[in-house]
Amino acid sequence: MNTLTKRLWKCISYCFPFRKKKPNDNAVEEIEIKQESLEKQPIEANSERETSYEVNSERETTIEANSERETSYEANSERETSYEVNSERETTIEANSERETSYEVNSERETTIEANSERETSYEVNSERETTVEANSEIETSNEVNSERETTVEAKRKRDTTTKAHRKRKAANKSKSTRKTAKKPNVSPERDKLYCDECVSRQKRCFEDQVKTSIAKKKVFWTDFKRSNDFERGLLSRGWVKKIAPTFNAGPKKTVFRDPTYGHKIISRYDIQPNLILTRQRIELHLLKEDQITNHFCRVHATSKSGLCKVLRQWCLSCDANPHTFFPRCYMFSKINEKQAFIDDFTMTAACGILKWVLRTNGKSLQDEVIPSRKEKEEKTAICMSDAKINNHGPARIVPEDIIVTALVACQFHLYDLTHEDEDDIICAGIVDRKHFISDYYQVMHHGAHIQNSDKYVDYCHQLLCKLRRVNPQLDIDGEKNIWISKPRNLSRGRGIRCRNDLKDICSLGREWVVEKYIERPLLVYGTKFDLRQHFLITDWYPLTIWFYKHSFLRFSSQPFTLESLDTATHVCNYAIQKKLKNAPNRHPNLPEENMWHSDEFKEYLCTIGKEQVWDSIIIPGMKKALIHTMKATRENVKYRKNSFDLFGSDFLFGENFQPWLLEIQYKPGITKDTSVMWKIVPPMVEDMLRVVIDYKDDPNCNVGGFELIYKQF
Repeated sequence: MNTLTKRLWKCISYCFPFRKKKPNDNAVEEIEIKQESLEKQPIEANSERETSYEVNSERETTIEANSERETSYEANSERETSYEVNSERETTIEANSERETSYEVNSERETTIEANSERETSYEVNSERETTVEANSEIETSNEVNSERETTVEAKRKRDTTTKAHRKRKAANKSKSTRKTAKKPNVSPERDKLYCDECVSRQKRCFEDQVKTSIAKKKVFWTDFKRSNDFERGLLSRGWVKKIAPTFNAGPKKTVFRDPTYGHKIISRYDIQPNLILTRQRIELHLLKEDQITNHFCRVHATSKSGLCKVLRQWCLSCDANPHTFFPRCYMFSKINEKQAFIDDFTMTAACGILKWVLRTNGKSLQDEVIPSRKEKEEKTAICMSDAKINNHGPARIVPEDIIVTALVACQFHLYDLTHEDEDDIICAGIVDRKHFISDYYQVMHHGAHIQNSDKYVDYCHQLLCKLRRVNPQLDIDGEKNIWISKPRNLSRGRGIRCRNDLKDICSLGREWVVEKYIERPLLVYGTKFDLRQHFLITDWYPLTIWFYKHSFLRFSSQPFTLESLDTATHVCNYAIQKKLKNAPNRHPNLPEENMWHSDEFKEYLCTIGKEQVWDSIIIPGMKKALIHTMKATRENVKYRKNSFDLFGSDFLFGENFQPWLLEIQYKPGITKDTSVMWKIVPPMVEDMLRVVIDYKDDPNCNVGGFELIYKQF
C-alpha cells in the first residue's frame, strides 16, 4: 500500500471518526486500481499533488466525486451511503440523547442498514408509546407487549380498588373508635386536625373551666324542647351551659354537660339545679326555688276557649270596658242558662237579619241615606226573586210581611233592653211564636223566599238599625245568614271546628262545646279570608307586664270566601288544617302558595289599596287594647310566682272596617319553622325574648329588639 493510499485512509478516518471496522481486501484492490489509473495521468499533476497538501485534498475530493459517479461499484457506493446514514444517525442520537435507551441497540443498528432502519422504527414507536396510551395501543406490534400492558392496567385498577376499600375500612374503624372513646369526638371535617390528644385534653380543660364559671354565675339552663336550637344558640352565646338530664331536678348520676362545639361530655359529681327552665310541660311550682326562672304560669284561664269567654264576661261586670267591642259573643253549653241565652241571641240576630234583608233588597244600606225610586225597587225585587228561584231550584215562595213586623217589634224591645240595663230580658215579649218566626226566616235566608210588600218598611228598618248600631258594636259583623262557629273547648289546632246556621243543629251539641258568633263580613285579601297570629310576652303578673311583638303573620284560607258554603276549608284559616288542603285553582295569583304572609307584606297590600294608615291607626291599637283588657281580666285567676314568664299567641280577625276581633289566645304557641315566613319571624323573636327575659333584668336600657312594652301596672 503506497503513500497515497495511506493518506487517503487518514482522510476517510478523519471524516468518519466512529467507523470501527477496516475496509476489506476487495476495497483495497479497488483503491489500488484507482491509484494506478491516477498514476497514469500527466506527470505535472502528480508532481503538483505530491508537493502540496492542498493539492492532495483537492485530489481526494475529486476521488470522492469520481467514486460517486462510478455506478458499477455497488458495494462501495452502498458502504459510503451507509457511512453517511450512520453519521446522520449518530448526530441525531447525540441531539436526542433522552430517547437513547441503550448503547447495545445502537451497536446492533450499525451492523446492517436493514437493522438500523428497523431500530429507527422501533425508536419512533417507543417515543410515540411513551407520549400517549392511545398511540401505544396503535403502535404495539407484538401480542406479548399488549398482554403485559393489559396485565399492568388490571393490576393498577386492582391496587386502586384495594386502596379505596382500605380507606373506607380505615374511616369506618376511625368512626367506630371515635364513638367508643371520648377523646376523639365526632366533629366536622374542619376540626379533624384537633384530634390529637393534647388538643382534646386542652379542649376538655377549657370546657370544664367554662362549666365551673357558668355554675358560679348561675348560668345553667335545662330544656325539653325538641327543636330548641334557637333558644340554645342564644343562651350559649351569653355564656350559659346546658344541663342534659331527663328532668330539670335530676341528680348527679343522670346529669351531663356536653360541649356543643367538640362534643366533650362532663359527668356532674354533685347536684346542680338549672337557673333557667324551658319546657312545654306543666311544672309543679313548689318544686322550684325562688331564683329559678321558668316559662310557666298556672291557671291562665284565658288560654282556653271556654275560659276566655268566662273571664271576659265576669270582668266586664267590674269595669267600664265592654268586651263586645273586641271579642265576638260567645256561649258555653256546659251551663244550662248559657244555652237559653244563645237561643235568645240567635232569635234576635235573625230579627236584625230580616231588617238588613229589607234594606239590601230595596237598594238601601246603613251607610246610604238615598232611597231608591219605585222603578229601582221593582228591578231589585225582580233580581232577588230570580236569585231565590235559582237557589231554591223551583218557584220562589212569598213570605207574608208579618215577619217584618215581628222583627221590628223584637228589635225595638232589644233596643230598649240595651239602653235600660236595670230591666230583665224582655226580648221574648217581642216574638210570641218563635218557632213560626224561625221557620219563615229560614225560607227567606236559606231557600231564597221573598217577603211581600217589603218596600213599605224600608224607612222603619233603617231608623231602627241605626239606633241599634249605636249601642250594639257587633251589628256590622252579624250579617244576615246568622252563622255561628262551634268549637270543642279542649281541642286546639282547629280540630272539630265547624260553622253552623241551624238552631236545632247547634242546640244538639253537648256540654263540651263553645259557640261563638261568626264574623260574616270579614276583611278579605283578594277575595280570600285570613286571620292574624300576634305574639306577646308576659314577664310578670304583679305588676302586670305585657310585651307586644312588632312582627306577626297572616294565615290564608285555601278557598275563596263565600257564605253559600260552610265548608271548613273556606272559613277556618288555621295552618294545621289548611296545609293538608289543596289550594283552589280559581284563587287570585297574588296569594301565597304556602297560605302565609309576613305582616310587612300585609302592610304593602294596604298601601296598594290606599289604606296604609289603618295599620298604625286602627289595627295595632285595636290589638293592643284587646290584649291588655284580656290579660287584666285573666290576672285574678293566675297562680302568681316571681321569676316566671311565657309567650302567648293571639288570633285576630278583621271586619270590613279593619277593626280587629280577638278569636282566641294560645298558651305556648307552636313556633316551628314550617314555612319561609316562620323562618323570618321565629329566630329573631326567640333572640329578642331572651333579651327581655335575661338582658333586661341586668340592664333596663338594653336593646329588646322587636318587643315593645305596652303595659306595666305601677
